[in-house]
Amino acid sequence: MSELVEVYRATSVPQAYLVRGFLEQAGIPAVIDGEATDTQLPLGWSTAPRVLVASENAAYARSLIDAVEAAAEDEPLPDWRDDIFPHTS
Repeated sequence: MSELVEVYRATSVPQAYLVRGFLEQAGIPAVIDGEATDTQLPLGWSTAPRVLVASENAAYARSLIDAVEAAAEDEPLPDWRDDIFPHTS
C-alpha cells in the first residue's frame, strides 16, 4: 500500500471536501485527515483538516490544485479537459 502524503491543508472541513471532490473527479483518490477534531483544540495550522493522496499521485494532485488556485477570481476557470487534465479525453 502506498504512503499517504498531504497535498493540501484546508482552512475548514467544507473546503477540504471541495478539494477532495475536485481531485477525485480528476481520478485521484483522496482522503481527509482531521475532519473531526476535538473542539477543545484551538483552530490553527496544526488542527486544520488535511487532504491526503497516495505518494505516487502527490505531484499531479499538487499541480492540479496549483492550477485552480492560480486562476483569478474574475476570470473563468480553465477548461478542465484541455488545460488542467490534458491526459483525459
